[in-house]
Amino acid sequence: MAKPCINPIWPCAMIGAAAAMAGLDGAGVIIHGASACYFYADSVIPDPVNCTYLVEDEIIFGTGDRLQEVTEGLLPFSERIVVINSCVPATIGEDLRTYCAGCDPIIIDAPGYCGDMMDGYRLALAALPAETDPTRGGVNIDGLLSPDPFAVGNRMEAERLLARAGIPVAARYCSDTLASALRPAEMTVTALPDVASGIGRPAGSLLGLDAIETTFSVLQDAMPDADCAPVMDCCEETEELVVKACDRYLRANDPPRVALFGIAGYLDMAADLLTTCLDAEICSAGARNQPQEDSVCTWAPDLGTVKRMIAAGEPDLIIGSRYEATLAPDVPFVQMTIPIRKHSMLCHRPLIGTEGVLWLIESVVNAGKKGC
Repeated sequence: MAKPCINPIWPCAMIGAAAAMAGLDGAGVIIHGASACYFYADSVIPDPVNCTYLVEDEIIFGTGDRLQEVTEGLLPFSERIVVINSCVPATIGEDLRTYCAGCDPIIIDAPGYCGDMMDGYRLALAALPAETDPTRGGVNIDGLLSPDPFAVGNRMEAERLLARAGIPVAARYCSDTLASALRPAEMTVTALPDVASGIGRPAGSLLGLDAIETTFSVLQDAMPDADCAPVMDCCEETEELVVKACDRYLRANDPPRVALFGIAGYLDMAADLLTTCLDAEICSAGARNQPQEDSVCTWAPDLGTVKRMIAAGEPDLIIGSRYEATLAPDVPFVQMTIPIRKHSMLCHRPLIGTEGVLWLIESVVNAGKKGC
């Protein structure tokens, strides 16, 4: 039986690859595709990207001349040209490197049909010729996916926690200079395991209190000069605040019945936190990206699946995007992923670290409480 045709609600691999490279200052990123590819990317990627704007004649007679023209225009302003191949030119199968002669481009074949945004992000980092530098101190921060509305807050929170332990930050993937990203330190902590780069030796995640404590224990063992005790103290203080807020909530409210939608890693953290601290029932957890085998999530790539999960779960609280808020307008809602509509997220909220835990509990309690 043929697979049903679905309309995905999560960006494609090309978007992920472009987001990864555009976050590196010094990379001249070219989306090799039509205008629709560019405008889609530009709507979700905060960093500048460029495009070849392919039209019918170039698809028929060859796209090389157009790519060469855009490359030559961008080269004076870039340390390295990065070409992100989209669906149509990838299908044609041209050798794009020949049209970027003399500039040693990074060619990333990430057409939309090869996966979702997370797949494209990993493809881009796999193509980045980064080599760990044993002389570079500090720790790399991984998993900073710029279309994620929490990416900047996550970077700031990761830097704050590392600073409390006296550990300098090395390369940031992907929110750094290209030169820094090409020579990372030997150890890496990740903000979002779903897009772990594989660069450097992994020390663990910063997603949730247990993960933070485990990660900083690893860092303490690897870096004797570090002092991770302040971070452990911060985790303990955060747990006390969370328990107090949740106990107060439960004195006036029943445990919430929650539907979760978004990035799988965030959903797993949220599900664990809410069930542990609020006795919440997770009635559905729909991941935009393919979840890991041990995840509580199921894949929910289209609006039809999301709608069915909400109807079956009958939640009294939804954590997700404007899609879910529109499908269930009368259910209390917390924004945790794109798209964002009708309101703005201007401050840099994290979803990782201790501040991320506090923000999530604060948002859930305020959205669902009847009174305290």
